[in-house]
Amino acid sequence: MNAAVAGPASSLVVCARVSAPHEAAFAQWHAAWQTAVLQSPGALSFEYWPPTPDQAEAVMVARFASVAALRTWRHGEGNRALIAEAADLVEGGLVMQLSGQAASEYYVQHSATAVVITQIKPGKEDAYRAFAGRIQKVQETFPGYLGSFVEPPHQLETGWTTVLRFSSVEKLDGWLDSPQRAALLAESEELIEGFHAQRVNTSFPGWAPADPATGKPPNMWKTASLVLLTLFPVVMLELKFLSPLLRGLNPALGTFAGNALSVGLTTWPLMPLAIRGFRGWIFPEDQSRLVALASPPALALCYLLEIAVFWRML
Repeated sequence: MNAAVAGPASSLVVCARVSAPHEAAFAQWHAAWQTAVLQSPGALSFEYWPPTPDQAEAVMVARFASVAALRTWRHGEGNRALIAEAADLVEGGLVMQLSGQAASEYYVQHSATAVVITQIKPGKEDAYRAFAGRIQKVQETFPGYLGSFVEPPHQLETGWTTVLRFSSVEKLDGWLDSPQRAALLAESEELIEGFHAQRVNTSFPGWAPADPATGKPPNMWKTASLVLLTLFPVVMLELKFLSPLLRGLNPALGTFAGNALSVGLTTWPLMPLAIRGFRGWIFPEDQSRLVALASPPALALCYLLEIAVFWRML
């Protein structure tokens, strides 16, 4: 690895309050900035979040392999020229902050998500970077768009990773099935060898399926409540019976074995049973007023019963 890009990863977080008359011009600008960032040595990924009713600023996160690589890009002529172009498009100028956080840690929001892995033909990398900027300008105009994440391949990897987030399954499908996207994909055929798309509709994929009647994911806090309900007794039983057996192992290996068992038991026998028992509560379309009122006290009672059973176990 080049010494200029060696070291801990670092991110540049950029916030911009876009002037109302310049929203279209700013969309053109940040797509060009994304393309330029991804062409820079040491660039790892680029993430963009548009303004929302609760957040007036657009947020961009450019992640580099090291502070040195980030500084080289930040103080280069290409970046300086692009930053100067943005001056007339935003109110009060661009606000920039260096951060050691990964882009995914900066902004978390419940959403419908699609992950696309794209294999690029050899020698077409620069052209694909420009294409990624063009498709970004179109997808952010669709209703429900919440943001995107673009990451080129690293080391032995060959695929580009793109993560799209929309406010609902319907809004995500509206973009994925749109003629605009189909036209752009047809345009990219000379650049790509193939791609694989995977939609993730829940924060607990595999533990809580989408509602088959609506395609919508369960409410995140309700799903988390059921994970707690099923995971707690498994952990308590492991502490009582499994931990003494693993005491002679290296802590890392023992912890891994315990976690593997916990995840396995929660994923297969326990969460399906909990979802079946509380199905009318976690899927809004099936929810009656009686279920809505009775389910939270029933869940709290289950918590209390579990605590009572294990109160004197350890």
